[in-house]
Amino acid sequence: MTVLVVSEMSHFRHYHSIRDRLLSRLPQPANLAGYREEVAATLEKNSKNLRSQKRVSVELLVFAVALSVAFLALFIWQIDTTMGLHFEILACYAIIWPFALMGIYWINHCRVELLKEVKQVQLQVLELQASLRKGGDQ
Repeated sequence: MTVLVVSEMSHFRHYHSIRDRLLSRLPQPANLAGYREEVAATLEKNSKNLRSQKRVSVELLVFAVALSVAFLALFIWQIDTTMGLHFEILACYAIIWPFALMGIYWINHCRVELLKEVKQVQLQVLELQASLRKGGDQ
């Protein structure tokens, strides 16, 4: 029981250190233009990585389907032997693996879309704060 509590406490401390690091990087409205450029560059980099990951995933999926068809054809020719069973199993693995990569792509796609939305809202809030400060200074 003590080990479990210590483990939970270290996880709790790790969570707070991540939170503190993220909160310490909140931009100020004074450097809004620089932050906007930084966000645009980060989003563009994420989009480029996402496009290349999609291309690789689709190419791998097409290759895996062709490989699975070949393994299933070999399975049909060797249906009465244990080698035929091995070909069938290889066909299953060959088709499951790219779908797992497509799942990883989908997760990353959702992450990038969520990041775009969060950054857009964050920039809007910073613009509102900057306009309120300008209105308060006058």
